[in-house]
Amino acid sequence: MKRTRVHIGAAAAIVAAALACVSGCSSTDGGTTDAKPAGSPKAEAEQAVAREPQACRGGTYTWFNMRQNWVINGVAEAQSLTGSARVTKPIRRLRTDPASVVTEGVDLDPDLVLHSLGTKLGLVSADDDPKEGSALGEPGTYAPLDEPLGQVSGLKGSVRLVSYSYFKLIETDFRYTCAGGGDPVVGHVSTWGPSGGGAVNCDEALSKDASAAAHEAVKLSCAP
Repeated sequence: MKRTRVHIGAAAAIVAAALACVSGCSSTDGGTTDAKPAGSPKAEAEQAVAREPQACRGGTYTWFNMRQNWVINGVAEAQSLTGSARVTKPIRRLRTDPASVVTEGVDLDPDLVLHSLGTKLGLVSADDDPKEGSALGEPGTYAPLDEPLGQVSGLKGSVRLVSYSYFKLIETDFRYTCAGGGDPVVGHVSTWGPSGGGAVNCDEALSKDASAAAHEAVKLSCAP
């Protein structure tokens, strides 16, 4: 999956400075001088870009405190169906926490961070281009909601069916260490991996191997 950058302030400042220079910058041949007062917004923005900490390239990621859980992220209302019928109740979203990559002190490229994590989880190869995706949720995006089942058939009598959507929530801390040493960059990733959907019959007990998402769907939508 291709991810959208989440740190755009520095890039915007650079573009603004470049455009301003087209209409008039300091000239060495006696041309017009466009001096920037020290306290002007433009000068402050350029100074902020110059001071922005830059992480080294080619460092090493260390992943720890990793948690992976299948969680429910959407559920529909119970719908009574008989024989052959169509599931029409829409799935409503339950989780509103988007994927994120957060670091302390120094910004890291989210593409590279997620590519390293995807490699750690066996979702992508270390030789893959990080810009082509990591099979993980992009910063700022939500895990997809599975669509309703559609047409069902062969139902014996009337049943109350509940559709639900689920995904694998992945949360982990990490350290990024430069080859030359120095203090590592510490960060946290919250993202999602595989996703899917299912349905439960409110009139039947769940099997022993039913998922936590199925149990949650029963609690949320099967009550009379």
